[in-house]
Amino acid sequence: MRGHNGTSHRAERIAELIKRDVAVIIDSLSDPRIHGVDVIDAEMSRDLRYATVFVSIENDNKTVLAALNGSAGYIRNRLAEENSEMRGVPRLNFVIDKSQAYYERIEQVIKGIHNETTE
Repeated sequence: MRGHNGTSHRAERIAELIKRDVAVIIDSLSDPRIHGVDVIDAEMSRDLRYATVFVSIENDNKTVLAALNGSAGYIRNRLAEENSEMRGVPRLNFVIDKSQAYYERIEQVIKGIHNETTE
């Protein structure tokens, strides 16, 4: 999870369920445009009607992201089929997770500073 932002435990449980199940559904899709996608996290809106799904895509490919968002309705239907106990399945919005690139950049800067001090 990205951190406690005032969401309830129920919202956190649903987000975790969505994160896990959406990853499985994406892996099973036969759409050739959707490849190299890793589900990183999911966040729920306060009213639990919307879920933002954070993904990592090879080369931050915007075409893959567009295909994912185009398939969001289908993925949502599959979620509903697989989770009949869920009261209402939220609408999905896929976004590229920038945190990994940010952490990698910080690591590069730290290594650069470390190399400068050891020379």
